[in-house]
Amino acid sequence: MLNGTRFETARVRTAWLASCMFLTATLLAGCAGNEPPAASSGTAGAGASGAANTSESPPRGKPLVAPSAVADAHGTSQVKVEPASPEEYQKYVASQRGKVVLVDFWATYCLPCREKFPRTLALAKKYADQGFTAVSMSMDSPDPSYQKKILEFLTQQNSEIKNLANRLEDTDAAFAALDIDGGALPHYKIYGRNGKLRNKFGGDPDHPFDDADIEKAVVAALKEQ
Repeated sequence: MLNGTRFETARVRTAWLASCMFLTATLLAGCAGNEPPAASSGTAGAGASGAANTSESPPRGKPLVAPSAVADAHGTSQVKVEPASPEEYQKYVASQRGKVVLVDFWATYCLPCREKFPRTLALAKKYADQGFTAVSMSMDSPDPSYQKKILEFLTQQNSEIKNLANRLEDTDAAFAALDIDGGALPHYKIYGRNGKLRNKFGGDPDHPFDDADIEKAVVAALKEQ
């Protein structure tokens, strides 16, 4: 009977040891499976998240380009747009005294304005050496969405002349202050070398005009001293 008890005790002890050994092996296997990534893997992960937080990645929703200027493909020239009130516009024209000035009043929503705009740029190049300068004056709303369209169009045209843009929220008031007949676009003004208004075109259906009329007026103004 004693021998039987000893045999049973030994059997239980052996089973208990086997269970402990199995449990230990299982725990060791589990720890191995949860090891931290190797150093190289950890570095790669940090690089990926780091790239997303660098200053090279612009904040979501922010424009990549400042709304006032865009550099060309070579970074050597820029198209700029300057907000101007009617008073600031008059001040700029006065600063050009001694030159003949053509002002092209236009807007992004005006198809004829966009179609005729290249002609203004052509005149600026053609008569630049004779004391002639051209100015573009956008009559769009100062709302940022419109300002973006203005810059995009002028950049497409490579408009390196003086580019102004209406800064008044009340565009009707801007049209009136700038004496744009009937609020109709396109509208052109030509100032003589003395700084005084010499010609204006647009807004009067009884006096239609074309590109040739504008150039003739420019040439006539250039001949006056």
